[in-house]
Amino acid sequence: MMGLAIALATAFAASSILIAINARAALVAFGMTTPEATDVVVVPPESIDNEAVAHMAGQVAALPETDEVAVEYLGDVSVEAGGLTSTWKLTSDPGSGSLSAIPDLEEGDALQAGEIYLGVSTAERSGVSVGDTVVAAGRELVVAGIGQIHEFGMDVGLITEEDAVAIGSMTPVQIFIAGDMDPDAVSALIGDSLVISGEEQRADQARTVTDTLVGVFGALTVFVGLALLSAVVIVGSTFRTVFSRRATELALLRCVGAGRAQLRRLVLFEAACIGLLSGIFGVAVGWALAAGLVAVAQSSGLLTDAFNSAPLALVACLVLATLSTVVAALPAAKAAGKASPIAALSAARATEARSTRRAVRLVAASVLALSAVATGAAGAIAASTDEFLALGLTALSGVLLFVALVCIGPFIVQWFAALLRPLTGSSGAVRVAVSNARRSSRRTAAMSTVLMLGVGLTAALVVGVAGATADAREDMESNFSSAAIIPVDFVDDPDAVVDLLTEHPAADVRVDGLDILVDPAPGTGAVELRSAVLESVSDGTPVFWASDVREGIEQTLLVGQIIGIVMISVTLIVAMVGVMVTLALSVAERREEIALTRALGMTRAGARRSLAIEAALAATMGSITGVVFGSGYGLLALNALGMSAGAPPIGSLTAVFFGVIIASILAAAIPMRTAGRVSPAIGMAAR
Repeated sequence: MMGLAIALATAFAASSILIAINARAALVAFGMTTPEATDVVVVPPESIDNEAVAHMAGQVAALPETDEVAVEYLGDVSVEAGGLTSTWKLTSDPGSGSLSAIPDLEEGDALQAGEIYLGVSTAERSGVSVGDTVVAAGRELVVAGIGQIHEFGMDVGLITEEDAVAIGSMTPVQIFIAGDMDPDAVSALIGDSLVISGEEQRADQARTVTDTLVGVFGALTVFVGLALLSAVVIVGSTFRTVFSRRATELALLRCVGAGRAQLRRLVLFEAACIGLLSGIFGVAVGWALAAGLVAVAQSSGLLTDAFNSAPLALVACLVLATLSTVVAALPAAKAAGKASPIAALSAARATEARSTRRAVRLVAASVLALSAVATGAAGAIAASTDEFLALGLTALSGVLLFVALVCIGPFIVQWFAALLRPLTGSSGAVRVAVSNARRSSRRTAAMSTVLMLGVGLTAALVVGVAGATADAREDMESNFSSAAIIPVDFVDDPDAVVDLLTEHPAADVRVDGLDILVDPAPGTGAVELRSAVLESVSDGTPVFWASDVREGIEQTLLVGQIIGIVMISVTLIVAMVGVMVTLALSVAERREEIALTRALGMTRAGARRSLAIEAALAATMGSITGVVFGSGYGLLALNALGMSAGAPPIGSLTAVFFGVIIASILAAAIPMRTAGRVSPAIGMAAR
């Protein structure tokens, strides 16, 4: 059981880290424009002409270290498609090879000279398919393929360098170079142009995305930290319970001559072995879980990059599992070495019923609670200047409050049991369960602590994901509320455009500030709307199609929601295993007690019911504290990130509350079965 708890805790930590790493990579990749194979990037001067850029690229291509060179041209070009002319954003692309931005084709063939590759939304709006012809600045281009490329709210296409040069109005913005290149050598060769390494440019773009999505990455970082804390708590709680039960065995070893130092070394070595072996299994399970989820995301198109297994992170999880197990065993090792054999044998029968040091625990809890309040207040103040710092302080406040609740956990159990005392007269099973909870309050508190942490993380995630999603959708509706957006500044006669669109049966139009907003009339498709808009504006007028932007935002939200669901599921699974392990150890420890109650007339069903009630009692306490404090810290996290919290998702939180109680009772099924099978005669003779 102890190995199972450690393995599950390690799997939780490993899968959380891998999911966070791959989610970050997916979000960064969405804003990355530099190909992964690029080793050196050359940014030519703005005044340079196409001939000079071609000469520069030829010089670099002639170097023996060069594998591939691609010049990227960029420009807003007037394109005629389907009889309508509008401004498209065209970019050059080699069409194939390691420096191409073209992903797997949905339709068509690889890009060649005289051809164009379109984004999916652009093709749908234009009513263009593979094999059709568009005219870009007077140059005919055949649609060679259609696939997923960044469209950024505009009609976009990829063309070859040859076509970009022929169009004439496109600007060379950078040169990508693949090969074992030295940026200094390239700089010396080409002169005045800016030369940077591909790695540096990708890191720059990654920082830009990270700064934009600081809340998402901050939340992932905080959750991984809390996942590691959860793993340590679960391991520590389980190990303490197990070694408390082994007081008799350790005492007997002292009786037969084992020294105190020998016992300490024995306990710590055993802990290290259990932690290492269970950690290896847990890391493997966590890796498999994360790899499976990433594979599902890849098959659905949410992720394009290969799975990052992050070996260093997995090694760190393994080291954490081993160290946390050894640290959790330190109190047991210390107690085993200090206790005399007779005292240990006497105490072994009631390891979990020892009195708690009330004054010390209350003082420690008070100090921690005050520190949590102060840290939370500091986080709220820091929210206006540094979101990441504010989020970190909020998380630290939650950790401090959690430790405070751990300190007073046994007292909370006793108080809760006292509230249930009026119910004990109605059922023997209830009376036994409440009595056990009060007498062994530390054991019940350990089980409740695991649930409280799991439910708290779940509630915080539920509130945070719901709040972040609502905030993002509110911003999206505010900034991209219509299907097409025409900036007034780009139109010669805005009133005339509005009048034309108003008369068109395919469009609903309104003016909002500096934008003309156009939506499709009922029953109107994307092609008809595009025709209505382009017929109403002059050729070359920029039109922004909000559907592309909304689709990108929705995809990002979907990634975040999937991450949240996965994290919630893993968290609750680990918490349920914690309940099962604690109850199983409790049954093994109370075997004689269960046998005695059976001898006094309690039925097998009564013994099972008492354990189910005990699980429900711990789950109710853990769920109440977890939902209340988790929801509160979820709202604080949203405030730290500058998001409008709104009303908490009461329905989801209620489902979590009752779901955890039901799941805890189901998790107790195996221990309940074991308790019901204890024979009065065998159990009484067990010791």
